[in-house]
Amino acid sequence: MKNFLTTLICLLCSLNIAFSQSKAKHKYKVACLGFYNLENLFDTINDPLINDEEFLPSGTKLYTGKVYVDKLKNLAEVISQLAIEETPDGVSLLGVAEVENRSVLEDLVVQPKIKNRNYKIVHFDSPDARGIDVGLIYNPTYFKVLESAPLNVPLKNADGTPYATRDVLWVYGLFNGEPLHVFVNHWPSRRGGEEASAPGRALAAGVAKAKMDSIRAKNPDAKVILMGDLNDDPLSPSVTDVIKAKGDSSKV
Repeated sequence: MKNFLTTLICLLCSLNIAFSQSKAKHKYKVACLGFYNLENLFDTINDPLINDEEFLPSGTKLYTGKVYVDKLKNLAEVISQLAIEETPDGVSLLGVAEVENRSVLEDLVVQPKIKNRNYKIVHFDSPDARGIDVGLIYNPTYFKVLESAPLNVPLKNADGTPYATRDVLWVYGLFNGEPLHVFVNHWPSRRGGEEASAPGRALAAGVAKAKMDSIRAKNPDAKVILMGDLNDDPLSPSVTDVIKAKGDSSKV
């Protein structure tokens, strides 16, 4: 699963979208998008509102200031290299998952390796009990945010009580001047087994799909990108039945 996720991330980060500036002369401007699960990017400050105790200097993971600084440095090194074979500016839109708060993203985008890209941030605190959120970092040279919102996923326990999970992040803006809707996802995990946990991922998929459908109802030609750690496979029901994704673009 780890190798699969790594491959998926690389493929997404290598995705490039070219917008024609002059059809007659066939001139294009290339910009790259991607997604990266930052894998528990926590700070070292205790937040009494979430369960972050293991990611503290006194916690079970011995998550010290040095560990945090090293993690930021390593993540920035990877981000700095994403898509540079396509454009010297690297990745211009990057969805992220497993971040504790906005502060850790602010610490990330000022790392020396990527500071000169002037990345900006879209982030909302999710109700997730562990405090892990999704977010979007973007290069303002390529993307202008016009609107954004967290989309709540009303997950429930077996007894019907609410179970807090990550929101779906929706961001609308102009990407190289083209209107674009971006959905950043981190669907519920397979804890408890794939089959037993599948309804939770289907629910999260449905939240994203409902918003996408409302967008397409107003504009059938709207450009929409869904990205994230779906905790599912390309042929899982959440992807094929709910999102109705196809492996062949001619069948969409």
